[in-house]
Amino acid sequence: MDWSKTKTIFIVTFLILNLFLTWQLVETNSANQISVITEATIQERLNQMNVTIEAELPEEELPGRHVISKKVTLTEEAAAGLAEQQSLRLTEEGEIISELIEPYPTTSEQFWTELQTFLTTYVYQGDEYRFGHFDPETGQMKLYQTFKDKTAYTFDEDPLVIWFDDNQQIVGYEQSYYEFEDLDGREREMLSSLKALEVLLNDQLIRANQTISSIEFGYYSFFSPQGGVQVFAPMWRVMVEDETYLVNAIEGSVQQIT
Repeated sequence: MDWSKTKTIFIVTFLILNLFLTWQLVETNSANQISVITEATIQERLNQMNVTIEAELPEEELPGRHVISKKVTLTEEAAAGLAEQQSLRLTEEGEIISELIEPYPTTSEQFWTELQTFLTTYVYQGDEYRFGHFDPETGQMKLYQTFKDKTAYTFDEDPLVIWFDDNQQIVGYEQSYYEFEDLDGREREMLSSLKALEVLLNDQLIRANQTISSIEFGYYSFFSPQGGVQVFAPMWRVMVEDETYLVNAIEGSVQQIT
């Protein structure tokens, strides 16, 4: 074996590898500098327009993919470990409808803590649900499931509906359950929360002297389920004054919630 020739090949190979790694480092640093400059420019625009941001600007490290969910048919086995309830029945669609033996009391001072205790005690996989909204006229609270600790807002469906009586006591609920997973396909870069604000600025949906009170990341479905399957897009939910906008974290499109 010609060791001199072999050694020369190794040296040349390592030189090429070092050059490649150096080029990658320079490219990464340049991209980071451009990103910092861009974000500074967006912040400057907001400052010049006297736009107040009351909420923190969260950053997400989740993969830039759509998400799919499939409805699970709940069985007696799923309901077996729940606390004793007066009437707990399974529907043909695999949902749980429950009435409590005794109303579950809540107080204004400890409501959210008491609600969480109720969910983990009486509801199948109750810790996966988060508050959506409350209808004072019907006494119903709507909750949505989470995926990777982010709320997944289903289309025209309420995965968990809790019923309250006039004394702020929980008297029953109706539950459906979904399994979630990332949709196969190429992972794409997601917009940062600041970039989502830039989208709204460019569309003139944020105007001078306005206040941004909330910026939250979640998953939203806008189409009817097909075969029990729904597709969710990653979204930034931004509240500007009394208006709420959804900015697609992949495509940058905007929808207004009425």
